[in-house]
Amino acid sequence: MSRSREGRYVVLEGIDGSGKTELSDRLVPPMVQRGHSVSRFREPTDAFLRAQGARLVRRDPVGAALCFTLDRLILRPEVERCLSRGDLVLQDRSFYSTLAYQSVGLDEGPRGELERLQRTVAIEPDLVLFLDVPVDVAQSRIADRGAADEFEDRTYLGEVRSNFERLFRPPRWVRLDAMGSKEATLDHALRALTDFGL
Repeated sequence: MSRSREGRYVVLEGIDGSGKTELSDRLVPPMVQRGHSVSRFREPTDAFLRAQGARLVRRDPVGAALCFTLDRLILRPEVERCLSRGDLVLQDRSFYSTLAYQSVGLDEGPRGELERLQRTVAIEPDLVLFLDVPVDVAQSRIADRGAADEFEDRTYLGEVRSNFERLFRPPRWVRLDAMGSKEATLDHALRALTDFGL
């Protein structure tokens, strides 16, 4: 859905364990130093909707997608307000995560309907930073931080990663090699933002 605004909307995408949340944290200080007013969001924002989506993710992927879509609709006015006042909005996940995760196991018809719904109700990011990491590396990081949830099964994550590859569309999408150090990933992200004019 189109919108008029002054700010820029940048989202971080990738499978669980790719380092999105930490990179989002680390991007804020240098972007503020560059003179940007930064607002941050992380989807899903509502704990109840996230829990319901997680409960449904294997049994009813469409139901899970609807939970995350409702969460996205609730968040949208706040994102629009931030963009309208000229903020750089950094967001951990977007509707692309719904397409990557909840498309697993869906036939072409339902997958297409899900994509049409997301593109109707969601804000299209100006830039997607895709943190690319092999599933085995992501799994190791997930194990280091504690128990995995429904989204973090190895086979499932492999299918999600394939879906992200299907969605990848340069130049709006930029691939970040997330296998190296946190500092290297941050440097790559900052170069991508500079190239984008931020």
